Amino acid sequence: MLFVNRLVHTLVPGGEDEPVDASCRTNAGFAASLICIGLNITLCLAKGIAGLLAGSVSLIADAFNNLSDASSNIVSLLGFRLASRPADEGHPYGHGRYEYLAGLFVAVLVCAVGINLILESVTKIIKPSPTVYSALSMAALVLSMLVKFWMAAFNRTLGDRIDSETLIATAQDSKNDVITSGSVLVAALISQTTGFDLDGWAGLGVGIFICISGLGLVRDAISPLLGQAPDPKLVQAIRDKIMSYPQVLG
Repeated sequence: MLFVNRLVHTLVPGGEDEPVDASCRTNAGFAASLICIGLNITLCLAKGIAGLLAGSVSLIADAFNNLSDASSNIVSLLGFRLASRPADEGHPYGHGRYEYLAGLFVAVLVCAVGINLILESVTKIIKPSPTVYSALSMAALVLSMLVKFWMAAFNRTLGDRIDSETLIATAQDSKNDVITSGSVLVAALISQTTGFDLDGWAGLGVGIFICISGLGLVRDAISPLLGQAPDPKLVQAIRDKIMSYPQVLG
């Protein structure tokens, strides 16, 4: 967490209670997206190779999950860039809702990955094929869990700092990935110990979990697009500011 806080402070200087400049916010979101793209592509390659060597549908699906994460990071990057465009004649309130649209797209991608994983897992359960786990596949899963745990902490901390729904959604997706890889790892260990192949069942459980989480992210992304009530803290801050002038009676 120390490295996370230091990196967030580097991207967004100043105290936690200080307002974040619009250009600084955009640059921080842009940098976070680039970092996550690089890490997700690396994990995808590592788990993809390990999954092919082991013949594991859940490990290969987990690799594709990282690839979809990289795609969603690209969408987030574009969302930050488009949202930073200034107001114009056709959009007098600016383009900030592009970021909410990016968050919605990320949520839909999460659901799509979950559905695909469920279908692949059902196929593996109906038509089982041998799964041979190796030290390489185990190491890839452990590495993935460590990296995704860091990414979840980083995106959540930065998302809270710059008040970004997109980064908070990305953080939740990273938490899901930790659970996903952990479930695949547990299934692999049980399969190696007992000889009973749980690969398909592990993939099915993970897919259902991802779908449920994705639906929650969709709900959270749609709410501000529809026009939800403002944050009570923001309302109170505005009221306190207005009432701070002695000429104002109420």
